[in-house]
Amino acid sequence: MNNYNEDKFNEILKHKAKQENIQAPERLKKNVLNTLNKLPDRKVKRKSRLSKVSGLVAGLIICLLTFNMFMPAYAESLPVIGPTFKEINEAIGIGDKYVKGSKDVDITKKYKDTTMTINNIYYDGVELAIAYELKSESGFDDKPIVFPIIRSGFKGIQYDNEENNGEFIDDNTYVGLASYSFTNDKLPDKAKIEFIVNDLYGNWVGYYPKKLDFKFSIDSKDMGKEVYTINKDIKYGEESFKVKEVIKSKLNTVVYVDVYNEHSKANKYYQGDYLKEYNFEFIALDDKGIPLNNKGMEFSSVFKAKKLLIGTSIFRFDEISEETKSITLIPIISNSNRMSIVNNTIENVKYTIEKINKDKETLIESNSEEYIINNIDFQEDKTVVNLKAKKYLRTLEDINISIWDEEKLDKYNNSNKGQEYEWYKGTTDIEIKNTKFNGLDDGYNFTLTLPALDKNKDYYIAAPNRDIKVLENERITIDLSKN
Repeated sequence: MNNYNEDKFNEILKHKAKQENIQAPERLKKNVLNTLNKLPDRKVKRKSRLSKVSGLVAGLIICLLTFNMFMPAYAESLPVIGPTFKEINEAIGIGDKYVKGSKDVDITKKYKDTTMTINNIYYDGVELAIAYELKSESGFDDKPIVFPIIRSGFKGIQYDNEENNGEFIDDNTYVGLASYSFTNDKLPDKAKIEFIVNDLYGNWVGYYPKKLDFKFSIDSKDMGKEVYTINKDIKYGEESFKVKEVIKSKLNTVVYVDVYNEHSKANKYYQGDYLKEYNFEFIALDDKGIPLNNKGMEFSSVFKAKKLLIGTSIFRFDEISEETKSITLIPIISNSNRMSIVNNTIENVKYTIEKINKDKETLIESNSEEYIINNIDFQEDKTVVNLKAKKYLRTLEDINISIWDEEKLDKYNNSNKGQEYEWYKGTTDIEIKNTKFNGLDDGYNFTLTLPALDKNKDYYIAAPNRDIKVLENERITIDLSKN
């Protein structure tokens, strides 16, 4: 899910609408465009999310947000909102995936002076998201966080909170988007659920009384859920991993894997906690070689004495576009945390470090990645670094490198290569303010923006030596057209 970008939102409203051929009465066009022109160019974000919005602008934003977030099918057909529909979605942080397949429900409940309307729901069998509006006559104490009680029949459904995001329109109105993932408790593709909100700020206040009690039906087909059966066995050590199926939807890409231990040894598995010396994971790539962002892994244990099946791992990645023709899963074995276990002792992560050459190429190689700095440009207000990443990059959001100065390098070297306890205290990496992906060309090309640095000093690129084994021969490619 994207984050709200207020400046981008204002710019879209001002400029995009002017560029479109809006088929609407001239008087309406003139009034709307005049309002758009009056939106301020804000350079400083609001100090308080509860700050008031002036009448006409607030009305327009409420209209845009309400129609766009909560009635997407209708909003797209409107003469003013329609032309800017996708751009506004991006600016307010909803994203295209929360538009296609949305189900308009428009259910309103009231408790005392608080009214909540759930306008849209989104469900793919793994994740449930709601677009909602809250109104309170007495105002809000803080930014709302909706942690509901969810029931299906008589069963309470456990979930992980994915996102609670939104904006205050005025002191008494809040619009938001919240999503919840179901991995430990798997819901069916179709279900009737009860969605109970007893507190607006994420606090547990008990089951009763039911304050804002919603009931609605969900269907994973609304978000285009498709299932691809795999049933591939991968053996590693005493464990074997059966990749059962891959699910894709407009919200997620999900991989289900059963985990077996041929000797049913419990020394590496602890019921409930699932403590292991290593993790079995995936790098997921689309048909262009772009990695899908990993949204997390859940493990549900079914460990019983003398049983081979230990449990099921559920891997969640970002959704893939409708144009994607295939996805590839590359299994990897990695340490279970940032520490390395050697001879039953814990050691800190070690780094591969290279001094950045200012006049020529800098090459640094770690276990599963290779990085090349082609150029470093020391400018008056910033420092720009052109970098290429090769081999196995897990995500475009974190390229897994850091930039050090000489002080941090000295601390690392003087602590037995980072093995002394909390050696890094009192040190900071040089901030990477922005990471821009520039496409694929014999690797993943990025532009990194750093603060203005002293070109007369030395700087270093550091990559952690992660204990990773890539099972390249076990890669799985799924043809998405064959379902």
